Amino acid sequence: MTSVDQPARLAIDLGTTHTIAVVRRDDHQPPRTLLFDGSPLLSSAGYVAPDGTVHTGRDAERLGATDPERYEPHPKRRIDDGSLLLGTDEVPVERLLTATLRRVADEARTAGVDPAAATVLTYPADWGQPRRTLLRTAAQNAGLGPVRLLDEPVAAATYCIELLHQRLPTGGSLGIFDFGGGTLDVTVVRRDPDGLWVLATGGLDDLGGLDIDEALVAHLGHLIALRDPDLWHRLNQPDTPARRRDRQAFWTEVRTAKEMLSRTTSAPVQIPGRDDPVHLTRDELDRVAGPLIARAVDETRRVLQRAGVDPAHLTGLLLVGGSSRLPLVASRLHARLGIAPSVPEQPELPVAYGAIRHHAPPTATPHAGPPRPGTIPGHHPNAYSPVVGPAWSPNPPPPHRAAPPPARPGTATHQPTPPTSGAGRRRPIRRLLIVTTAFIAVAGCIGTAVVGGKWLKNTIAAAGNLNGISVGAADPAGDLKQVNGYPSTRTGAASVTVAGDHVISAVSGDGATEVVSLPGNDAPPRWTTTVQMEPSELRITAVGDLIILDGKRSITNYGDDVRAVVSATNGKQLWKRVWSDRTDIAYYGTDAVVEIRNGTDKHSIARIDLRTGKQEWIRTGSPDVLSTDDHRAEPMRQWPTADTTPAATLPAVNGVLADAVVAATTPVIELDAKNGRGTLLDPRTGKVQSSGKLPLDDGIWVAYDNLVIGKTVTRSSGAQQVLAGYAVPGFRQRWHIGLAAVERIERVKPCGPHLVCVAIIGPDANHTLAVDTRTGKPAWRIAVDNSDEDWYAHGDTILGGKSTFFESIDEPRVINQSDGKARRKLPEYSTVLATNGDRMVLSSTDGLPVKWQLHVEETATDQGTNVVAVGDKAPEQVGVAGDLVGVITGDRRTLALRISGLG
Repeated sequence: MTSVDQPARLAIDLGTTHTIAVVRRDDHQPPRTLLFDGSPLLSSAGYVAPDGTVHTGRDAERLGATDPERYEPHPKRRIDDGSLLLGTDEVPVERLLTATLRRVADEARTAGVDPAAATVLTYPADWGQPRRTLLRTAAQNAGLGPVRLLDEPVAAATYCIELLHQRLPTGGSLGIFDFGGGTLDVTVVRRDPDGLWVLATGGLDDLGGLDIDEALVAHLGHLIALRDPDLWHRLNQPDTPARRRDRQAFWTEVRTAKEMLSRTTSAPVQIPGRDDPVHLTRDELDRVAGPLIARAVDETRRVLQRAGVDPAHLTGLLLVGGSSRLPLVASRLHARLGIAPSVPEQPELPVAYGAIRHHAPPTATPHAGPPRPGTIPGHHPNAYSPVVGPAWSPNPPPPHRAAPPPARPGTATHQPTPPTSGAGRRRPIRRLLIVTTAFIAVAGCIGTAVVGGKWLKNTIAAAGNLNGISVGAADPAGDLKQVNGYPSTRTGAASVTVAGDHVISAVSGDGATEVVSLPGNDAPPRWTTTVQMEPSELRITAVGDLIILDGKRSITNYGDDVRAVVSATNGKQLWKRVWSDRTDIAYYGTDAVVEIRNGTDKHSIARIDLRTGKQEWIRTGSPDVLSTDDHRAEPMRQWPTADTTPAATLPAVNGVLADAVVAATTPVIELDAKNGRGTLLDPRTGKVQSSGKLPLDDGIWVAYDNLVIGKTVTRSSGAQQVLAGYAVPGFRQRWHIGLAAVERIERVKPCGPHLVCVAIIGPDANHTLAVDTRTGKPAWRIAVDNSDEDWYAHGDTILGGKSTFFESIDEPRVINQSDGKARRKLPEYSTVLATNGDRMVLSSTDGLPVKWQLHVEETATDQGTNVVAVGDKAPEQVGVAGDLVGVITGDRRTLALRISGLG
């Protein structure tokens, strides 16, 4: 028998809702997740057939939909019940757990790993001996052999240290916030000279994603009952098998909508028995889930108190478990504790990945002597020891901010791929890349059909014609060609911008970030410099003669967000410092007005001299919690004219999607949504110019054309949403537009001279409404497919399209500002990666194997360029300004492309 002390070959995280398994064939190959029906998430549910057969995973869910009485969705949550009555049979909980573990064992054998040798199985830190014994018995019955048990938080901490490269010094502590489907587990793990120890643990057995689902069901049930009381009675109190199936289907719809709302601001919920869906919004989710998440935050604070650890002294706070991806979770924890949590893109996976990297203690015998202060009495902590042996590149899910998740709505959960640097990083995943990859890898086709089904259908219908996608929508009058290039030896997070006649790129890796100023001709780089940061996300911005580098979660800076500023002239670093929870809202020369978004700093507004990093003034706000999309500061925006010089510039969205609007000289508007008041600030001094009533939602508002425009939150509007414009100064309501009772405002944004566009979702259709800011009258209204519509305007045209996470514009089209009618069709299945002025850079693919190519089009002249190939990987980022295009390719080359013959 193989010793359980050897490195694990199979690690299993048996969760309440899903089970994750990671295998490693040998020390020379990276671990990978086992796939169950094409997904790394195996449902932990069990279904017991009348003949006694126990079905697991998707089979259990499918059978449970037809016969709910024989179905148990969460056996782990029932572990103390001993046995369950499923149908007419009394079934031990252990038998259901055994079935799930046996399924894992079978898949491991298929993957070439013996499940009876060197398997580690994780469990909650507060489980006592009876529960652990039952788990060992289930593992033994499943054919897993003598498994080694490991605390889930210790596995998660190992993931932090080994795979995220979190620096945890001796005596340092990590917080592990495990918010799963059925329970909340909070643990503080300390690193001592001889390993990792559970310092304190706590949690709530009655709080998990299921409880949020239940609260959402109750919320939607109230709305359904108002419209159709009989329907809600059938769903809420089913008395036949068919109605119980409808109830289960409704709960599944609600859970899916909740998961979608971590990526979008609205999600449909199909109600069994009705043709039209209801729509659940991010605001509703935050209101319903808020009290439950507040309990989770309070419990976290109590566990830290029991551990005797001040939140400020935590080395990090890792969020794991599927429910942790709700944006409100991270924002509430950050506001209450003052520490920015780390959320992996797939928070279900870190425990299993950490377990496969954790080595058993040198001996299986618990440490002699009294327990350490603060540790759980009678609990044997699992010691951490450094990995010895050949190095290998891990493939865990990369870390992510507490905000936008990783995949676009409708995409499948895929097996994680190896990051190309020591620190995990997040790359923008283009819709076309997902669809193309799915077409090549048949296993991914089912999951991506929601996003790419139309393309696959058309491609297959074309009798196998795979000769590329047409890019001839514009008159190809111009020329685009590569004029310079620079290969980077680093492989991490990357970003690019254009400053004057130079492409400025930054690529991280090996503990630093290399910044290059590449001329827009065939000359060598003007300069190169190295900045000591290695972030998981990177953004580069040109402001005057300065280059700003913003890095998220830099592993060389203890996981902090960092800003550095270098001279665009010679690359000299001017300053660098921690730059957490700060968002630039406007640039006045080389000064920035910044919104500081956390409760510790009370959501302040400040002005920073970007040459020195010195703060010129700060205005303290309130400690209220702001959700992801909320903001409390806006510069007054205006439409540029030929005879005016803009006083200030606005940051480009994602660094590369630039709008035509600019910032006025004054003022900056501060919105205190809780008290319904607005304040005008002088951006030069921070002094108050005036204030007044401003009853707007702090998630949906904009300052434009001497108005503050947004969604009102007055009681008189009731359930009806109202768009209103308030004059500046004075905040007197100039006009308002009431929507239909079933319609919701998703976004408001300037889209032309004296014109704002409003994204509106309804039960039957979504619309873009253009409103004249001078009169408040609708200018035009057009139907759109997507609720996440966005607009970038220039001249007399608007570039519109789907803008999930604001990384790019999918399904782009050019429309007239005057009437909203289509000006011309853009290349089908292309994606706009960058805009500036009236120019946009579009990506497309050609043939199989896939080759990526770029071309430029102008909205004003309806002209375009030829295509330029940029490699067999999707470009990391693209920027454009004037006649120069800067590109960071998938393999981290910097390209300078020159535009000629347009305009």
